[in-house]
Amino acid sequence: MYQIQVETHSHTIVSKHAYSTLQENIKATLDAGMRGLCMTNHAPAIPDAPGEVHFTCLKYLPDEIDGIRFLKGAEANIIDYKGGLDLPNTVLAMLDWVIASIHGPCLPKASMEEITETYLRVLENPYVHCIGHMGQQSYLCDFEAVVKKAKENNKIIELNNHSLEGIRPGSKALCTKVASLCKKYGTRVAVSSDAHYSGCIGNYKLVFEMLREVDFPEELIVNGTLERFLAYLDETKF
Repeated sequence: MYQIQVETHSHTIVSKHAYSTLQENIKATLDAGMRGLCMTNHAPAIPDAPGEVHFTCLKYLPDEIDGIRFLKGAEANIIDYKGGLDLPNTVLAMLDWVIASIHGPCLPKASMEEITETYLRVLENPYVHCIGHMGQQSYLCDFEAVVKKAKENNKIIELNNHSLEGIRPGSKALCTKVASLCKKYGTRVAVSSDAHYSGCIGNYKLVFEMLREVDFPEELIVNGTLERFLAYLDETKF
Protein backbone atom coordinates (compact mmCIF):
# COMPACT_ATOMS: atom_id res chain seq x y z
CA MET A 1 0.00 0.00 0.00
CA TYR A 2 1.55 3.27 -1.10
CA GLN A 3 1.27 6.49 0.89
CA ILE A 4 2.13 10.10 0.14
CA GLN A 5 2.63 12.63 2.92
CA VAL A 6 3.81 15.62 0.86
CA GLU A 7 2.02 17.10 -2.14
CA THR A 8 4.92 18.16 -4.36
CA HIS A 9 3.05 19.85 -7.21
CA SER A 10 0.18 22.31 -6.68
CA HIS A 11 -1.06 25.55 -8.21
CA THR A 12 -3.10 28.48 -6.94
CA ILE A 13 -5.22 31.24 -8.43
CA VAL A 14 -2.20 33.41 -9.19
CA SER A 15 -2.51 31.54 -12.51
CA LYS A 16 -5.92 32.09 -14.09
CA HIS A 17 -6.21 28.44 -15.16
CA ALA A 18 -6.02 27.31 -11.52
CA TYR A 19 -9.00 27.67 -9.23
CA SER A 20 -8.04 27.53 -5.54
CA THR A 21 -6.24 29.71 -3.04
CA LEU A 22 -3.23 28.71 -0.98
CA GLN A 23 -5.41 28.50 2.12
CA GLU A 24 -7.87 26.20 0.33
CA ASN A 25 -4.96 23.98 -0.73
CA ILE A 26 -3.67 23.88 2.84
CA LYS A 27 -7.10 22.78 4.08
CA ALA A 28 -7.26 20.10 1.36
CA THR A 29 -3.85 18.83 2.44
CA LEU A 30 -5.07 18.59 6.02
CA ASP A 31 -8.29 16.89 4.97
CA ALA A 32 -6.30 14.31 3.00
CA GLY A 33 -4.33 13.43 6.13
CA MET A 34 -1.08 14.66 4.63
CA ARG A 35 1.71 16.60 6.34
CA GLY A 36 3.35 18.80 3.69
CA LEU A 37 2.47 20.98 0.71
CA CYS A 38 4.70 22.42 -1.99
CA MET A 39 3.23 25.42 -3.79
CA THR A 40 4.69 25.25 -7.30
CA ASN A 41 3.00 27.88 -9.39
CA HIS A 42 3.87 28.19 -13.07
CA ALA A 43 6.84 30.41 -13.79
CA PRO A 44 6.44 33.49 -16.04
CA ALA A 45 6.68 31.94 -19.53
CA ILE A 46 3.18 30.42 -19.21
CA PRO A 47 0.84 33.14 -20.54
CA ASP A 48 -1.26 33.64 -17.37
CA ALA A 49 1.49 32.89 -14.83
CA PRO A 50 2.67 35.27 -12.10
CA GLY A 51 5.78 37.37 -12.56
CA GLU A 52 9.18 36.79 -11.02
CA VAL A 53 8.31 38.86 -7.95
CA HIS A 54 5.80 36.18 -6.87
CA PHE A 55 8.68 33.76 -6.37
CA THR A 56 11.11 36.20 -4.77
CA CYS A 57 8.48 37.15 -2.18
CA LEU A 58 7.69 33.58 -1.13
CA LYS A 59 10.39 33.93 1.53
CA TYR A 60 7.97 36.06 3.54
CA LEU A 61 5.51 33.18 3.97
CA PRO A 62 5.79 30.90 7.01
CA ASP A 63 7.28 27.40 6.90
CA GLU A 64 4.22 26.00 8.66
CA ILE A 65 0.57 26.85 8.08
CA ASP A 66 -2.17 25.25 10.20
CA GLY A 67 0.15 22.40 11.12
CA ILE A 68 1.14 21.69 7.49
CA ARG A 69 4.81 21.98 6.50
CA PHE A 70 4.72 24.56 3.72
CA LEU A 71 7.43 24.50 1.06
CA LYS A 72 7.97 27.34 -1.37
CA GLY A 73 8.54 26.22 -4.92
CA ALA A 74 8.01 26.76 -8.61
CA GLU A 75 7.23 24.83 -11.74
CA ALA A 76 9.83 26.40 -13.98
CA ASN A 77 9.41 26.18 -17.74
CA ILE A 78 12.13 24.79 -19.97
CA ILE A 79 12.40 27.43 -22.69
CA ASP A 80 15.24 26.33 -24.97
CA TYR A 81 17.15 23.24 -26.06
CA LYS A 82 20.14 24.19 -23.91
CA GLY A 83 18.15 23.59 -20.73
CA GLY A 84 17.36 27.24 -20.11
CA LEU A 85 14.58 28.05 -17.64
CA ASP A 86 12.28 31.05 -17.30
CA LEU A 87 13.50 31.89 -13.79
CA PRO A 88 17.13 32.83 -13.12
CA ASN A 89 19.24 30.75 -10.80
CA THR A 90 19.32 33.64 -8.33
CA VAL A 91 15.56 33.17 -7.85
CA LEU A 92 15.62 29.36 -7.99
CA ALA A 93 18.23 29.37 -5.21
CA MET A 94 15.69 31.04 -2.91
CA LEU A 95 13.16 28.22 -3.27
CA ASP A 96 12.74 24.98 -1.35
CA TRP A 97 11.64 22.84 -4.32
CA VAL A 98 11.99 23.40 -8.07
CA ILE A 99 10.28 21.36 -10.77
CA ALA A 100 11.39 21.88 -14.39
CA SER A 101 8.81 20.97 -17.03
CA ILE A 102 8.17 21.28 -20.74
CA HIS A 103 4.92 22.99 -21.70
CA GLY A 104 3.68 23.53 -25.24
CA PRO A 105 3.48 27.34 -25.10
CA CYS A 106 7.10 27.58 -23.95
CA LEU A 107 9.08 25.17 -26.14
CA PRO A 108 8.42 24.20 -29.77
CA LYS A 109 8.34 20.50 -30.63
CA ALA A 110 11.67 19.03 -31.65
CA SER A 111 13.40 15.74 -32.36
CA MET A 112 13.83 13.06 -29.73
CA GLU A 113 17.56 13.78 -29.71
CA GLU A 114 17.01 17.47 -29.04
CA ILE A 115 14.51 16.86 -26.25
CA THR A 116 16.80 14.28 -24.66
CA GLU A 117 19.71 16.71 -24.71
CA THR A 118 17.45 19.40 -23.25
CA TYR A 119 16.52 17.25 -20.26
CA LEU A 120 20.12 16.16 -19.73
CA ARG A 121 21.20 19.79 -19.56
CA VAL A 122 18.40 20.67 -17.14
CA LEU A 123 19.55 17.84 -14.87
CA GLU A 124 22.90 19.59 -14.60
CA ASN A 125 21.29 22.67 -13.06
CA PRO A 126 22.09 22.54 -9.33
CA TYR A 127 18.91 24.46 -8.45
CA VAL A 128 16.50 22.02 -10.13
CA HIS A 129 15.24 19.15 -7.98
CA CYS A 130 12.75 17.41 -10.24
CA ILE A 131 11.79 16.83 -13.88
CA GLY A 132 8.04 17.31 -14.25
CA HIS A 133 5.61 15.13 -16.26
CA MET A 134 8.28 13.78 -18.63
CA GLY A 135 6.08 11.01 -20.05
CA GLN A 136 4.32 13.08 -22.69
CA GLN A 137 3.86 12.00 -26.29
CA SER A 138 4.47 15.48 -27.70
CA TYR A 139 8.03 15.66 -26.33
CA LEU A 140 9.48 12.18 -26.56
CA CYS A 141 12.99 11.60 -25.32
CA ASP A 142 15.38 8.79 -24.54
CA PHE A 143 13.78 7.99 -21.19
CA GLU A 144 16.54 5.60 -20.19
CA ALA A 145 19.27 8.21 -20.68
CA VAL A 146 17.30 10.81 -18.69
CA VAL A 147 16.46 8.44 -15.82
CA LYS A 148 20.09 7.34 -15.55
CA LYS A 149 21.28 10.95 -15.53
CA ALA A 150 18.74 11.82 -12.84
CA LYS A 151 20.13 9.03 -10.67
CA GLU A 152 23.71 10.19 -11.25
CA ASN A 153 22.85 13.80 -10.38
CA ASN A 154 20.60 13.02 -7.39
CA LYS A 155 17.51 14.39 -9.11
CA ILE A 156 13.87 13.31 -8.90
CA ILE A 157 11.54 12.15 -11.69
CA GLU A 158 7.90 13.12 -11.25
CA LEU A 159 5.03 10.67 -11.72
CA ASN A 160 2.08 12.96 -12.34
CA ASN A 161 -1.49 11.80 -11.72
CA HIS A 162 -2.89 14.65 -13.82
CA SER A 163 -1.05 13.31 -16.88
CA LEU A 164 -2.77 9.95 -16.48
CA GLU A 165 -6.22 11.57 -16.38
CA GLY A 166 -6.10 12.17 -20.13
CA ILE A 167 -4.77 15.70 -20.37
CA ARG A 168 -1.66 14.35 -22.10
CA PRO A 169 -2.75 11.52 -24.45
CA GLY A 170 -0.47 8.49 -24.50
CA SER A 171 0.95 9.21 -21.05
CA LYS A 172 -0.12 5.93 -19.44
CA ALA A 173 2.24 3.74 -21.47
CA LEU A 174 5.04 6.29 -21.39
CA CYS A 175 4.80 6.96 -17.66
CA THR A 176 4.74 3.23 -16.98
CA LYS A 177 7.97 2.94 -18.95
CA VAL A 178 9.49 5.80 -16.97
CA ALA A 179 8.45 4.20 -13.67
CA SER A 180 9.95 0.87 -14.72
CA LEU A 181 13.24 2.56 -15.61
CA CYS A 182 13.32 4.39 -12.29
CA LYS A 183 12.87 1.06 -10.54
CA LYS A 184 15.65 -0.48 -12.65
CA TYR A 185 18.19 2.25 -11.92
CA GLY A 186 17.10 3.15 -8.39
CA THR A 187 16.11 6.68 -9.41
CA ARG A 188 13.87 8.38 -6.89
CA VAL A 189 10.44 9.67 -7.89
CA ALA A 190 7.88 12.15 -6.60
CA VAL A 191 4.22 11.17 -6.87
CA SER A 192 2.13 14.30 -7.46
CA SER A 193 -1.41 15.39 -8.25
CA ASP A 194 -0.39 18.54 -10.19
CA ALA A 195 -3.50 20.02 -8.58
CA HIS A 196 -5.02 23.08 -10.23
CA TYR A 197 -8.00 22.76 -7.87
CA SER A 198 -7.87 21.97 -4.16
CA GLY A 199 -10.13 18.94 -4.56
CA CYS A 200 -7.39 17.18 -6.52
CA ILE A 201 -4.80 17.35 -3.75
CA GLY A 202 -4.14 13.89 -2.38
CA ASN A 203 -5.53 12.11 -5.46
CA TYR A 204 -2.85 9.70 -6.68
CA LYS A 205 -5.16 6.84 -7.64
CA LEU A 206 -3.92 6.40 -11.21
CA VAL A 207 -0.25 6.65 -10.29
CA PHE A 208 -0.72 4.13 -7.50
CA GLU A 209 -2.35 1.70 -9.96
CA MET A 210 0.63 2.13 -12.29
CA LEU A 211 3.14 1.64 -9.47
CA ARG A 212 1.44 -1.59 -8.44
CA GLU A 213 1.65 -2.82 -12.04
CA VAL A 214 5.44 -2.49 -12.03
CA ASP A 215 5.87 -3.47 -8.33
CA PHE A 216 7.60 -0.17 -7.65
CA PRO A 217 9.64 -0.02 -4.41
CA GLU A 218 8.09 2.33 -1.87
CA GLU A 219 11.46 3.51 -0.60
CA LEU A 220 12.16 5.25 -3.93
CA ILE A 221 9.14 7.56 -3.49
CA VAL A 222 10.81 10.67 -2.09
CA ASN A 223 7.56 12.20 -0.79
CA GLY A 224 6.24 9.00 0.77
CA THR A 225 6.96 10.53 4.16
CA LEU A 226 7.64 14.10 5.22
CA GLU A 227 10.90 13.05 6.86
CA ARG A 228 12.14 11.39 3.66
CA PHE A 229 11.27 14.45 1.59
CA LEU A 230 12.96 16.91 3.95
CA ALA A 231 16.01 14.67 4.14
CA TYR A 232 16.28 14.79 0.34
CA LEU A 233 16.07 18.58 0.37
CA ASP A 234 18.84 18.66 2.97
CA GLU A 235 20.99 16.53 0.65
CA THR A 236 20.70 19.13 -2.09
CA LYS A 237 21.52 22.23 -0.04
CA PHE A 238 24.73 24.08 -0.78
